[in-house]
Amino acid sequence: MPENVLYYGDNLDILRRYVQDESVDLVYLDPPFKSNQDYNVLFVEQNGSRSRAQIRAFEDTWRWDLGAAEAYEQIAEAGGGPAEAMVAFRKLLGQSDMLAYLVMMAPRLIELRRVLTPTGSIYLHCDPTASHYLKLLMDSIFGPHNFLNEIIWHYRKWPAGKYTFQRNHDVIFFYARSMNRRRAFNQLYMARAASTLRRFGTARIKSSFDESGRRLPSQTESRPSKGVRQDDVWDIGRVPPVKQLFPTQKPEPLLQRILKASSNGGDVVLDPFCGCGTTIVVAQALQRHWIGIDITHLAVTLTQRRLCDVFGDVVKYRVVGGRTPESLGREAEPAVCSVG
Repeated sequence: MPENVLYYGDNLDILRRYVQDESVDLVYLDPPFKSNQDYNVLFVEQNGSRSRAQIRAFEDTWRWDLGAAEAYEQIAEAGGGPAEAMVAFRKLLGQSDMLAYLVMMAPRLIELRRVLTPTGSIYLHCDPTASHYLKLLMDSIFGPHNFLNEIIWHYRKWPAGKYTFQRNHDVIFFYARSMNRRRAFNQLYMARAASTLRRFGTARIKSSFDESGRRLPSQTESRPSKGVRQDDVWDIGRVPPVKQLFPTQKPEPLLQRILKASSNGGDVVLDPFCGCGTTIVVAQALQRHWIGIDITHLAVTLTQRRLCDVFGDVVKYRVVGGRTPESLGREAEPAVCSVG
């Protein structure tokens, strides 16, 4: 039986050290956005200051420096689609901060493909700043034939700016690990349009054709309709700022839709940038097994607190960390504790 585990550390290291090949059914990741807005990646300490641990973790992530150059060379030398994509990105972008961001993402996406089962799925959440580059990177790793949807998460927020349309959406790329017919996909439904309800009510609509192939007027059946198949534009409200545990918290209905569609009870769900733990809480509520990873003890502690608040001592999981806050940057033995 898979166990629930919350890892504290760099997700690239955690994936390589702890997560086995083809052991995860569904991946959702909401990585830091390359949008030059610090609030997208920084937690706030209780005293109001920004988390120094996370600043150290991310302040050089998007800068083209020696570390980024070495990571680029490792990807390029490995060959294959990701190497070809990275070489093309370098020609297009030069030694830029955006290239450094893509260099950070590439090995993590490669590892996530490795840990997915042949019937698994992955959802990559991003914003329009880098979505077009990430789509090409995903194609190079998962294959363009395994691309399933570009989901638009539309929401409303206070208007800002006068010279552009309001930027009120994020992008979520949905890929399969392979075209295995056993891949989990549970069809979801939307409510019917008002005009359809007035004409047909909630009855199932049956279409038919005459001998010449012309469509006949629609008829209804006695069975009720489930509604309209869910499309790829999702209107789901954001978590109001006054209720956010941190500025990029995603709403539970968004994760519920993803997990209900692409996993079943007992499946393993992985979030390598788990933040305040929304994916983890939703996975637990839907009776999925889960793996959460985050690089800051603030996020791990926050996730633990949410699990306790929502489920009490019902949920059982382990916390595994390569560093502890007390080590102040020194290497420490992995800390393992049973909770629940």
